[in-house]
Amino acid sequence: MSVDGPRRHRLDDLLGMRVRYADGRDGDQVLDALLATGGRVRGTMAELVVDGLVVGRRRPGTLFGYDRYPSMGPLLVRLVVRALHRHTGYVAWSDVAEADWDARVLRLTVDELRPLAPG
Repeated sequence: MSVDGPRRHRLDDLLGMRVRYADGRDGDQVLDALLATGGRVRGTMAELVVDGLVVGRRRPGTLFGYDRYPSMGPLLVRLVVRALHRHTGYVAWSDVAEADWDARVLRLTVDELRPLAPG
């Protein structure tokens, strides 16, 4: 660790990073981060920590959150979005083995994504 302390990153640095599975396959990219309140309080606010990541291919429905909320919108929209986002899934932050910030790659300890929980 440097004298300046640990290197800090913005959420924007995490979004768009590629993922590499434990078996060496390249995956898609980080679309979103799921945050949880940490155990510490800073001032009047609870500390936020990354709980997990939404990983998939960037598609039109991603912008509006349709990939994370499959019950949104009319039936026809739901069916199309579900088909477009069939490869989108969740990975817990504890499944991230290493973050190579310079190469913009997250190496995972798992070989596949978990399904997204219904919103």
